[in-house]
Amino acid sequence: MKLVRFALILLPLSGLAASGAFAQQSMQPAESDGAEMHMHHMHEAGPAITYAEMKDTVTRLDEARRATEKYRDVRVATADGYQAIGPDVPGMGIHYVRRTGPDRFDLERPQILLYEKDASAAGGYALVGVSYLLKAASGEDGQPMDPPFPKSLAKWHRHENICVLPDNSTPAGLTDEQCTARGGHFTAETQWMIHAWIWKESPNGVFSATNPTVQ
Repeated sequence: MKLVRFALILLPLSGLAASGAFAQQSMQPAESDGAEMHMHHMHEAGPAITYAEMKDTVTRLDEARRATEKYRDVRVATADGYQAIGPDVPGMGIHYVRRTGPDRFDLERPQILLYEKDASAAGGYALVGVSYLLKAASGEDGQPMDPPFPKSLAKWHRHENICVLPDNSTPAGLTDEQCTARGGHFTAETQWMIHAWIWKESPNGVFSATNPTVQ
């Protein structure tokens, strides 16, 4: 994750640069007219995250990359029980959902793999990211309690009224009764979800809801 590591390196360097600029400015002579000098330094607050949290996040995402390396070949993902669900959405790609295994957060076995069409990739699809599900109570901030990634970096979301039909399509606007009548599976509210763009950089951030580079 070059972007995250670059942020880690940049943070201390930016602090030194700011200190150097302040020292240089403070050494300038006062105005000759005797006017009082007023110095105002505006510092924009960054994400409220500690160095330890940032370092742990990088470690976790590196582990996720190592664990999902094999799924760069979509045929391996299919053999492991992942199935394409829903349409190909610009900015998100195609969701390959794991239909087997434990229904809980597992860093090395994400419930969803995100692909985009790529004729040059194995199986015709390129792995661009992963998506995790999380069962957790909602906190006062409207986010899951005790999430595995810092809240200042990762914003979780949910989906409501999802119908998955036998052909794995997901038509919108169906009620529970309508979905069931068509042989589908209806979910009133999903677990908490988050995307992690660990295989294709997102200019909106590694945990952004969408990745504009995914077509």
